[in-house]
Amino acid sequence: MSSRDLRPEWVLSSFIPPVAAPQHEITELIAVARRLWPSVQAHAYREQPRKSSDEALAFASEIWEGVLRSVAKTIQRSNGKNWRIKNMEGYLFGAFHHRFNRALKKERRRIETMQHLPSSRDLERLRQPHDSKTLRDLEQSIQLKEAVRNMDQWTRKVWAARQYGYSWREIATQLGLTEPQVKLRFRYAIGKLRARLHGGP
Repeated sequence: MSSRDLRPEWVLSSFIPPVAAPQHEITELIAVARRLWPSVQAHAYREQPRKSSDEALAFASEIWEGVLRSVAKTIQRSNGKNWRIKNMEGYLFGAFHHRFNRALKKERRRIETMQHLPSSRDLERLRQPHDSKTLRDLEQSIQLKEAVRNMDQWTRKVWAARQYGYSWREIATQLGLTEPQVKLRFRYAIGKLRARLHGGP
């Protein structure tokens, strides 16, 4: 993606003459968008540290372009009448920030969902002929992933601590509870989870 492709003039080219649109307002929009672009980029990099700079920029650019087009269409529909935003910079960045956060949450939910799907290795094992023990192991692996995904935060924390080899006493001390309290609460949570996953009440 070249820097030329990200200029507001390119994004808003369909709103520039000969298309009928209030040119003073569109010109102001372009000027403000140009000033805000470095802040948009900085926000995109800061909020997406795990992505490469190109990926982070591409994600933010799509949202930024959507904001600019949306505002330009509103200006065009109003034909410049009753169109006045006191703080165009604040309005544009606020609109971008809102859309960006919503898109980021949606992307994170999608990635989280994908992580809980069976791996390609699991699926490959399903395609191959195998004995009943292998099939049972695979089913248990998939069920375990589903169970962990549905645990509440407290139960997942205790489960993870047990997986890492911590004793019930150590976990109880860490949580400020007695050993019997932790065991009882954990078993109750697992029982509720089992009932929910197997279609119980």
